[in-house]
Amino acid sequence: MGTGAPVGGRWRGSYGLAVAIALLGLVPNVALQTGFLPVSPLVAGDLGAAPVRVQVAEGVASAAYAVGAVVGAQLAQRVDQRRLFLGYEVVFVLASVVTAAAPGLGEFAAGRTVQGLAAGAMLISSLPPLIARFPASRLPITVVIVNVGIFGASTIGPILGGRAADAGTWRVLFAAGAVLGVLGWLAALVGYASTEPADPEGRVDTPALVLTVVATVSMFVGTSLLAGRGARSPAFWVPLLLGAAALVALLVVEVRREDSLIPARALSTQLPVTGILVASVGGAVFVAAVGLLQQTLSGAGASPGEIAALCWPMPVGVLAAAVVFGLVLRTRFVPVLVDVGLALLVAACLLLVVGGTSPSHGLVLLVGLLLGAGAGATVSPGLFLTGWALPASSLGSAFALVQLLRSTATYAVGPVVLYVATASGLMSALVATTALAAAGLVAAVLLPALSGARLRVPDIEGWLEGGRALPSPRTAVHARPGSDDDAEPLVPRPLRRR
Repeated sequence: MGTGAPVGGRWRGSYGLAVAIALLGLVPNVALQTGFLPVSPLVAGDLGAAPVRVQVAEGVASAAYAVGAVVGAQLAQRVDQRRLFLGYEVVFVLASVVTAAAPGLGEFAAGRTVQGLAAGAMLISSLPPLIARFPASRLPITVVIVNVGIFGASTIGPILGGRAADAGTWRVLFAAGAVLGVLGWLAALVGYASTEPADPEGRVDTPALVLTVVATVSMFVGTSLLAGRGARSPAFWVPLLLGAAALVALLVVEVRREDSLIPARALSTQLPVTGILVASVGGAVFVAAVGLLQQTLSGAGASPGEIAALCWPMPVGVLAAAVVFGLVLRTRFVPVLVDVGLALLVAACLLLVVGGTSPSHGLVLLVGLLLGAGAGATVSPGLFLTGWALPASSLGSAFALVQLLRSTATYAVGPVVLYVATASGLMSALVATTALAAAGLVAAVLLPALSGARLRVPDIEGWLEGGRALPSPRTAVHARPGSDDDAEPLVPRPLRRR
């Protein structure tokens, strides 16, 4: 697979192929991430590795996904993204083959890590162009496709993983990833339009890259070791604290740096903070709740195939939420949608608590529907809320930070919740997950209110042309000294007149 003479003719830059490029580039790895839990015992047994070592390998692969997004944002500033995407896809295919054929844990871990790096970079080279390069009239359709195809893949993963576990094989999952990668490369070869890089002579933001690697790898390794070493072990809390410190340092450095890779200063205002919060909490609660649901059903005697069969309402829920998102995209109600999504996740977790250790099949189906709808109404809409505070041309850098924080929350919280379920019981873990969802909902309601935000119709056309879709005041400006021209009064004027 080379990246030589351009081909494609009239198909180059077409909307349909742009959609295919995004889906084929991102769906495989997302599905593999959420589908890994059911097959992890098979992987450990087949490779002759301890389960905790397999978890560490998968944790590093999840960290690599976040690192890949930041590296991809840096490269996109300097290199034509068409060439980048074609290269990333080649790397992903080769890594998938290595993973599928791995004779031992070392080859498996290397393949998964490189898969994650390539998939994270493909996020930056496929999703922002799909959103920003086409007319505003396409955007409602785009958000439905993105939501169902990309974030809906997280709901399909547990089904595929359960089926593979029931069949006693895991290698077919990664082989299928390689096949989809080849199709994605062909779609990009024909349909990806070349563009000039934004800043080919710009400086490389080395501090951002180094701190991203330290933050993600440390936190993911620490939480992956939790199950085998325990919460009191330095092998857990030392990497966790190191990663958290590196993440804070990254945000501080990027806020202070004038030519920063990540526009952290603009992303610290109300709209991005709310969007990142919603996407992070929504993703973390979904992954944790699905893991607990699988553990609950397994403890009740269900086989992996039976568990997979009960997960079909999740993609249905994502589809419903995606359609609603497309319908309300050009209205003032997207912030309301994310609040509803968090409320659905709270309801799903509460039902799991009520269902106890032996929930009925009807209850499980309802929980799956609510989890899918909650994920679909939070993660993707949260990304758009974040991006609306910046010009559409800056989506790559914005999405890099969102993906970094969202991945950290999603795939670091999951192992902690599963550890709590093992150490303190399923009910304790379910209550903790419910509390996280509820806290996210309260914060998503209070932050806009304390920041003087109001429900407004987004200016999609102006956003695509280089402006902001919505005003984004200073976060919680009414709870601290200072003012902001974008902030409305804490109490609406009509109410104050009364």
